[in-house]
Amino acid sequence: MNHSGCLKAYRGEIIEIDANAPMVCPECGKPLEKSGGGGGGALKVIAILGAVAVVGAGAFFGMKAFKNKPRVVAGEPTPAASTPSTPLVSNTPAPTPISSTPPKSSKATPPKEVAVAPVVADSPPAAPTASSEEVTDSIRKAVTDRIDKMPGLPAEKKDRLYNSVQRARAMRKVVEINFGKGQTDIPANFQDQVKKLLEMPEVMKFRDDLTAVFVVLGFADGKGDSPVNLQVTRARAENVVKFMESKCAVRNVTHAVAMGGTTLVDKDRPERNRSAEIWAVLP
Repeated sequence: MNHSGCLKAYRGEIIEIDANAPMVCPECGKPLEKSGGGGGGALKVIAILGAVAVVGAGAFFGMKAFKNKPRVVAGEPTPAASTPSTPLVSNTPAPTPISSTPPKSSKATPPKEVAVAPVVADSPPAAPTASSEEVTDSIRKAVTDRIDKMPGLPAEKKDRLYNSVQRARAMRKVVEINFGKGQTDIPANFQDQVKKLLEMPEVMKFRDDLTAVFVVLGFADGKGDSPVNLQVTRARAENVVKFMESKCAVRNVTHAVAMGGTTLVDKDRPERNRSAEIWAVLP
């Protein structure tokens, strides 16, 4: 009966002992009681086991019922078991993508003419003029003609320049600057005008895009020695580049190209070939 101090008593186990053995528990040494042929102790064991069985059965059926019970989450509707989901079809047409390319006009716009002041031989150079031409076949041809005339340029480099011109997204001649005979610096009275031309909105579109490139071509009138002309045209192009970077805050990549003596700018008025051209190209 030592339920708190003996595991055998706690379990209600029946202990068989010899007829002459003392009536004590072999585990804890406490007195034993006769079971009366399976009476009190056995009934207690049966009662305990029955209670455990009842509790276990209740837990089993309770868990089964809990699993079969549908759960409802707050804020979410309970779907109907037999109603299939039907996709919603909108009658609103999809938005039409907007093209960034402006519609082409059915009428061709005639090219704008740029008035150029006549230049008298050995007279002061004319004021710089801005080009209003857009990217057209004539502009591409003008550029390729200049590439053809670039002295000392290998054929493979010319081919690369030709391809760049054909693929260019935008291209324009920004300004033409005339020089006096033997002069290589931009005339002081024209510097403000050149700066204003480089700040025109149509030119700022190139300057704001740092992928755009500015190319400065220096020309001479073709009189005199070729090496001297080449040196003069290089100085003209490089001085214009320095002016663009230091006085106009141009941050794009800029190339100075010496074209030497030529009649490419104007074959009828040689003095107009004493010049430099600024071209803007957007690859």
